[in-house]
Amino acid sequence: MSRPIKFRAWDKYNKKWIDRVLAGCNSDGTDYVCNLVWNDEVGDWMHFDEGCGDIVQYTGLKDRNGKEAYHKDIVDYEGFLYVIEWDEKNTGFYLAYIRDLDDPESEEHLKGSCITLSTIKSHILEPGKLLLGEDTP
Repeated sequence: MSRPIKFRAWDKYNKKWIDRVLAGCNSDGTDYVCNLVWNDEVGDWMHFDEGCGDIVQYTGLKDRNGKEAYHKDIVDYEGFLYVIEWDEKNTGFYLAYIRDLDDPESEEHLKGSCITLSTIKSHILEPGKLLLGEDTP
């Protein structure tokens, strides 16, 4: 079973998500190049570089409410907050306990499959929606 490969972009100027995104990467897998986002106001695709905001990838999983889960989403799992992170070594998404984000080996982190049992609260890029470091929403 394969997962859909899709992206969304955080527009840091307008403080909103853009769901229609075309993203690519260099042949060595580094850095997105020539990213495009759909601009509803203009009715056309526009270039989107690092200065415009950030692009995040869909995990292929949905939370307990059916909402699509993206890299760096903040989720509530059994009353504790986690951030969806990518594990390069094990090539998969996992839930990083929000207080241990700087420690990839923390025993508090959970398997990516727990995403389906969690509830998405916000995204780490969304300002003011949730204060980091709080265990309860």
